[in-house]
Amino acid sequence: MKNEPIKTYNTDIYVRLSREDGDKIESDSIVNQKELIKNFLKNKPEFKVHQIRVDDGFTGVNFQRPAFTEMLADIKAGKVNCVIVKDLSRFGRNYIEAGKYITNIFPFLDVRFIAINDNFDTADINNSSELVFFHFKNLMNDAYCADISIKTRSQLDVKRKN
Repeated sequence: MKNEPIKTYNTDIYVRLSREDGDKIESDSIVNQKELIKNFLKNKPEFKVHQIRVDDGFTGVNFQRPAFTEMLADIKAGKVNCVIVKDLSRFGRNYIEAGKYITNIFPFLDVRFIAINDNFDTADINNSSELVFFHFKNLMNDAYCADISIKTRSQLDVKRKN
């Protein structure tokens, strides 16, 4: 039996935050996300970082984000075959769209997807319970957005009345 070579992953680190952090060039959350992912990649030579993609100040509700769009173009061009995020909510908060990318588009394009804090790796999906957890977590991220939107509108209504 021959030893098979370890597959190399041309990896994009993807980080996102929906609101800007004051007047800093880059928010603290973005910096922390990058550090967490870089620490995860230590001692994992099979992952070669292609680029670090940053969408700071962009909502996770849609996928019309500059860094995400650039990353997707590189994926389609065959330059990237792995995407790593801190957690599923940093990838996106739209249940349908996030699910479409992670369970349909990325597998079709042979792209591995890893969400570190959610312990989710498409290379390790072995049973349906792992997929159920993924869908549940994604649905919760979507619901969080809807809840925040309602609370924000309520606060704005109160301010307008005052």
